[in-house]
Amino acid sequence: MDETVLEDLASVKGYLGGAINNYTGECLVCDAAKLSGNLEEVSATFNDVFRDAHKISNTLKLGATEIMEIHTEKSVVLMGCSGEDARVHVHIFAVFSKDGNVALGKMALKKILPKAVEMLS
Repeated sequence: MDETVLEDLASVKGYLGGAINNYTGECLVCDAAKLSGNLEEVSATFNDVFRDAHKISNTLKLGATEIMEIHTEKSVVLMGCSGEDARVHVHIFAVFSKDGNVALGKMALKKILPKAVEMLS
């Protein structure tokens, strides 16, 4: 898989970077050109957070977690899931500036996830 899978995200206002990880946390693709720090390593931690959210929501009988948002002082981090029952279970992470278009970012996540699953099937 290459970074072109993230193109729909990269075109969204305020996009700073993104990554797709498999369920175990291995980073499959990473685009961190506009971020400082190592997104590939950090995405493994985001992956753990997302897996914990899966576990908690299932324990509460709420169903699997589909999308999460983390709002920081300077950014918004979106996390999405292909679905626990998908042929390939992947998590996607995208970082946007605080004034970025998060609504379009969410739509792009939903568009990218099936493409990523197809590429990995």
